[in-house]
Amino acid sequence: MPYHNNWKDNGLYRKFTGEITGGEILESNLSIHGDPRFDGINYVLNDFISIVEFDVNNTDINIISTIDNVAALSKQKLKIAIVATNTDLLKWVNVYLNMMQDSPYETAVFSTCSDALNWAS
Repeated sequence: MPYHNNWKDNGLYRKFTGEITGGEILESNLSIHGDPRFDGINYVLNDFISIVEFDVNNTDINIISTIDNVAALSKQKLKIAIVATNTDLLKWVNVYLNMMQDSPYETAVFSTCSDALNWAS
């Protein structure tokens, strides 16, 4: 499994490792949206620091942002922090951030988990 969920009292720390695909990111989002703990969290911290390869495209990002915006209809307040340093992945992260601009969810990208957690808390 290329990701691991670590549920906290008020948030979720999700660590991605190895090789990931847009489909796996979508799967990880759908798995938390259907989890009863999702309603009680204030943030999701997505840690991509340990990835070694990724396969994400425009269609993946469109689907991921659409699913997140649909989730915002029932859970209107959530901070989504993305921690990434891979230059190629950051291009896709910025596309996602642009697609989420009008969402009730707050989204931001960081280069360290501590900065992301400070923002999310």
